[in-house]
Amino acid sequence: MNDLQMWELIVGFLSATLVLPLIQQPHWTARTRASVTFVYAIVVGLVTAYLTGAFAGVHDFRTGVSAVLLMLITAIASYRGFAKPTGIAPAIERATSPNQAAPGHRTE
Repeated sequence: MNDLQMWELIVGFLSATLVLPLIQQPHWTARTRASVTFVYAIVVGLVTAYLTGAFAGVHDFRTGVSAVLLMLITAIASYRGFAKPTGIAPAIERATSPNQAAPGHRTE
């Protein structure tokens, strides 16, 4: 395992647990949530590759694709396998959703 892969795993786990739930909203469709996760993995994967010095530029296609795929897999696995079952992600999503009613207030 190289440094880029290690950083992708660390950043993917932390972002799926803390950052991605800040972006995702509970009322979004599954398609929207998956699309946001995919775009997030592209951006964060490429930025992580660039910051670790492993991504030499646009011509280093293989490194970029590997970084994005590893970020996507790590983010999905961490979200579904850890953040969602423990309640961390749903709690963050509810707390940061602008469409959530105040406690005790029902919207019908």
